[in-house]
Amino acid sequence: MESLSSPPETSSFVPISVHQSRTPDSFVSGPAILHYHAANCKLVALERDLTSTPTLNALRGAAVNGSTAAQNGANGTEDEADKETVIEGLDLWVTSDKFLLYNTTTSTGLSITYPSISLHAIQRLKLPTDSDSPATEHQGLYMHITKPPAQSSFPQESDEEDSLTVTLVPPPSSTEPQPTDPEEAESEPESETQKLYNAVSACSNLHPDPVEEEEDQESAFASGLIFPGSGEGGLPPPVDGSSGWITADNMHEFFDEEGNWIGGGEGPGLPGGDLGPGAGTVRGREDGEEQGGEEGVDGDGDETKWRRTD
Repeated sequence: MESLSSPPETSSFVPISVHQSRTPDSFVSGPAILHYHAANCKLVALERDLTSTPTLNALRGAAVNGSTAAQNGANGTEDEADKETVIEGLDLWVTSDKFLLYNTTTSTGLSITYPSISLHAIQRLKLPTDSDSPATEHQGLYMHITKPPAQSSFPQESDEEDSLTVTLVPPPSSTEPQPTDPEEAESEPESETQKLYNAVSACSNLHPDPVEEEEDQESAFASGLIFPGSGEGGLPPPVDGSSGWITADNMHEFFDEEGNWIGGGEGPGLPGGDLGPGAGTVRGREDGEEQGGEEGVDGDGDETKWRRTD
């Protein structure tokens, strides 16, 4: 979450409709794609989340930040800290790069990266400013945002990520019909909140969470692609029976042209794997002829029968 000192220019973004109607010159460079834009939106957040996040709290302006309400949210009772506060007059941009908010009245704004938005959903809520009609419900976009760690702190593995929740309520579109018939309601066009939700979902998919290096190693260990090295940071132990590492330069010392083990001792096998007696035994053609006597091929002995094929 970063502060914005000037309002974003809508003309600097490429509308999603224009982007989808033509082949872009480049898929890795160029201006960001604008998926959604709305003006005069409302933001609903708890007082404690506002006062603990200076970048977000700045949207209210200096006069409000120093008010008694703000001080009560930071130092007052628990009920005052849990009070919901509404910030009005916000412009928002959902771009392929970041989520942007700006208040032209206070000349303050912020940008949010999509990986920090851990959850977003459509929510129905009542605004605390609707004192005249408390039964009125609004539809908004609920977002769970991970706050960046403080620069002065030293994060530990056991520390939990600090987060906050906000709800953005876009203004209703005046062109949207309000059907009263249930059959007509099924074909009701998307609301502004649904459009906002779809835009955030599409942009979030463009910024997937990075895969942790430990997860890659664990999956490779489980599949048997790699083996653990020594405690001093060296390479894994050599394959059993190889008397050292087998490479393309010394492979002829351990295998013949037909791939038979000639290195002496037991042949190499999977680390820690015991396949049982007879596993890895190489039988030549002559051995088969010797074993294919009366009992091996044509006999009626108890030994397992096998037939030579040319």
